[in-house]
Amino acid sequence: MFFTWGIYLSVMNLMRAKKQLTLAAKCFAYPLALIGVLMDVVLNLTIGTLLFLELPKHLMFTARLQSHLDEIGEKNDGWRSNIALWICSNLLDPFDSRGYHCKKPKD
Repeated sequence: MFFTWGIYLSVMNLMRAKKQLTLAAKCFAYPLALIGVLMDVVLNLTIGTLLFLELPKHLMFTARLQSHLDEIGEKNDGWRSNIALWICSNLLDPFDSRGYHCKKPKD
């Protein structure tokens, strides 16, 4: 889990600097991004399943988080939505150069 987050931070930093990456840097960056995607899928299938006490409906962990965020205000999924919001707000959104990684919940 911690290593996956570390890879996420690395990939977000590379995305922030993607216009300045040299060919040599891209040769390291793209495999790292692929590793990050694979780790995200494994995290979703294992830790995500245990954390949310449900089988995944999406391959990527962020998609799982987003599906729970989308439920805020609709059927109010309660604890799952709260966990998803906490993870996005504290571990993902602050490190994405767009200012968010998960889409914001509907108002």
